[in-house]
Amino acid sequence: MTTVILVLLCLAIAGRELYLASDKRLPRAQAELRELHGQVAELAKRHEALQAEVAAAAEPGIAIPQPLVGEPAVAEAAERLASLTGRVEHLEKEIDEVSSELSALELDREAQRALARSLDSAEQDIRELHREMLDRLDRQEGVVTGLLLSEEGEAEALLAEAYERCASEYGLRVRIRDERSAQAAGGGYWGTAYRLSGRRSDALADDLFTHVRGLYDPQDPSALTALLVEFAHLRGGGVARFGPFTIARTPSALVCGVLPDDQPLPGEPWELASRLRELPEEFQCDLSWLRTED
Repeated sequence: MTTVILVLLCLAIAGRELYLASDKRLPRAQAELRELHGQVAELAKRHEALQAEVAAAAEPGIAIPQPLVGEPAVAEAAERLASLTGRVEHLEKEIDEVSSELSALELDREAQRALARSLDSAEQDIRELHREMLDRLDRQEGVVTGLLLSEEGEAEALLAEAYERCASEYGLRVRIRDERSAQAAGGGYWGTAYRLSGRRSDALADDLFTHVRGLYDPQDPSALTALLVEFAHLRGGGVARFGPFTIARTPSALVCGVLPDDQPLPGEPWELASRLRELPEEFQCDLSWLRTED
C-alpha cells in the first residue's frame, strides 16, 4: 500500500513540475514542489530499507514479523505521507487558482491590445476627416488658424469665452479645438489652438486691426474689446491670434499687430511683443494703457 501511495505521489509531483515549467511566474509553488520531491525521495529510501529488512527476515527458518500499526518507523512514514498528500492537494488547488488568474490576465491583455488597435484606427480616421473637412472649408469659405495661450493657464476659461465670442462676432465658426501647451524660460503656457472658418484671414486681420487702432474706451461693448481687457488683467504673459492678427501680453505691455500667418511664433511673449514693435507703424498698436497696475 505504501508503495502505491509513493508511486501516485511521484506521478502527481512530476505532473505538477511539468505544468509549472511553462510558467516562471510561480516561484513559490515551484520551491514547495522541490521540497516535497526531496521528502518523497527520502521516504522512498526509507521504504526500500524496510523492504530489505523484510526480505532478509523472509529467509527459510526465520519467521517474518508482521509490522504492527503502532510500529514507530511505519507509523511515522504513514503520517508523513498523509501530511505530504495534504500539502500536494493544497498546492494543486493554489496552482489552479493562479493559472486561472493568469489566463484571465492574458485575455485582458489581448482585449487591451485589440482596443488599442481600434483606437489607433479611429484616431487616424478622425485625422483624415479633419483634413478633408478643412480642405473643403478652405476652398469654400476660408480657414483661419487661431491660438490662445496664457501663462500657467491663467484665466483660461474667461479668455476662451471672450475669444470665441469675438470669433463669432466677426463671422467665424469654431471647427476644431486642440489643447496646446508650450514651455518657455519664464514658465509653461497652455490653452487652445483653433481652426476657424467663415472668413479669409487677410480680410479678418484688417477688420480686427482697424478696431484696435480706433479703440479708446475700455468699456466698449464689442467682443474684441472684452478679449483685450481680459488680456490686460493677466498677471503673467499671454498670446492670442486670429490668423495674422496677433495679441501679445507681457507683465509690462499689451501690443497688437499683423504678422505673416505662416511665420512661427517666438517662444516667449516678450519676444513676440518685441517683434510686433518692430513692425511698421501702420501694422502695430500699443494698448499697454489698458493693463491694470498691481
